[in-house]
Amino acid sequence: MRGALSSLLPALAAGALGAMGLGGGGVLLLWLSLLGMDQLTAQGVNLFFILPVGAVGLWLHRKNGLVVLSAALPMALGGLLGLGLGTALAGWLPSGLLRKLFGLLIAGVAVREGWGAIRLAGKTRR
Repeated sequence: MRGALSSLLPALAAGALGAMGLGGGGVLLLWLSLLGMDQLTAQGVNLFFILPVGAVGLWLHRKNGLVVLSAALPMALGGLLGLGLGTALAGWLPSGLLRKLFGLLIAGVAVREGWGAIRLAGKTRR
């Protein structure tokens, strides 16, 4: 029970970020990895978690007129193709390498976001 309670806050944050379209799955995947779950299992749990969060987020955004189907449908098809390729690649790569690649991705996103924040801060001071 304690493990379930300790995961409530990261799951809440991931759900909120996911519903806003901000990649809450990355938060959850990072949390599961920090708990020591192997990368492929963490990805599976993450994908299962994102199903209801994505469905509710999509329903709310569609209800508010924030979904452009002409843009979303081709992207969904591309995502399905990427899903097949990504799943095959993830199953082929050693777990340790997959974990390192995920770490590099998270670090790259952090650097990009940090650089963007620095640039934005510089523009607001002028």
